[in-house]
Amino acid sequence: MLALQNRRDLLLRSLGAAAGLALPALPSFAAAPLVVNTYGGRWEKFWRSDLLPMLDKASGVQPTLDVGLGKNFIANLRAAGIEKPPYSVLMVNENIASVVRGEGYFEPIPAVKVPNLANVYPNLRNPGDNGVRGIVSTIGIGYRKDLVKTPPKSWTDLWSNPEFKGKIGLYQIGNTAAMLFLLMTAKIHGGSQDAIDRAFVEIKKLLPFTQADWSGTLSTMLTRGDVTVAVIDFPEIVALKKKGVPVEMVVPSEGVVAFEQSFNILKNAPNKEDAYKYLNFILQPEVQEMMAKEFFTSPTNTKVQLASSMAADVPVSGKAMASIVGFDWSKVNPQLPAITDRWNREIK
Repeated sequence: MLALQNRRDLLLRSLGAAAGLALPALPSFAAAPLVVNTYGGRWEKFWRSDLLPMLDKASGVQPTLDVGLGKNFIANLRAAGIEKPPYSVLMVNENIASVVRGEGYFEPIPAVKVPNLANVYPNLRNPGDNGVRGIVSTIGIGYRKDLVKTPPKSWTDLWSNPEFKGKIGLYQIGNTAAMLFLLMTAKIHGGSQDAIDRAFVEIKKLLPFTQADWSGTLSTMLTRGDVTVAVIDFPEIVALKKKGVPVEMVVPSEGVVAFEQSFNILKNAPNKEDAYKYLNFILQPEVQEMMAKEFFTSPTNTKVQLASSMAADVPVSGKAMASIVGFDWSKVNPQLPAITDRWNREIK
């Protein structure tokens, strides 16, 4: 018994000494790893080779990268449910984010945790900061300089310039850009994004035109001269110019639309603190400038001042960011099935 008591006393004294030395207590459970998502190809390469090593060096955060498509990320989210999401922060197109935001998956971003949020252009922050656009790829008009006599200056030129008849390239309705063009047409010709009927009337006036599934297909059509003018995202035009194709891009006088990558914090995130660090990192000026150089995207942080040498490749930046026309996707999304069906029936 005495020996046992001595061992107990020794153990207690050892624990007391450890406490006095302020040794860290072992956690009951390991912190959940931060999972961040991105797309394949150049996106995945850039995340792995540039962004994530830079994030690790700056904050010690080492995320697990999930590569896929928007539909995959949303399927993963819904399969896990609101209470146990697989992500702490999610990047996805804003029109898609709007759907799951309405289902209750996201929560407002606390400005105190994400200081760079304060420097994002106001038109790229959602109401109540429930989501923020971290990557913006603007969409305007691209055209063949050698095949077009009168370059377009506005969206309405697509209708008024007779040399564009039969030579216009647009996206198929399954692409977000087609919906953006439809909404822009509604706003220009009908006064608001709600003027869907008027938009259909006006778009049918542009027929015949060629429809493409994605930007790469439109690029090919412009290269071959199958179309001489197209509604297209500007990075595609930049890529064609660098290949020597005689194309140019136009910021229409009414404004541009955009593919907008929305970053959102999950309400029941397994690792919010690292998620905040990651989001703050994405929004910081250095990273925004890096992405502009890599993808020709428009920096969303007001502190970024792109070099004049980049002006031709990124025509929408700085004060011009106010020209990005936004839409209320919460109103649009319930109409998507009907709009898609109507487009497929009427726009041929």
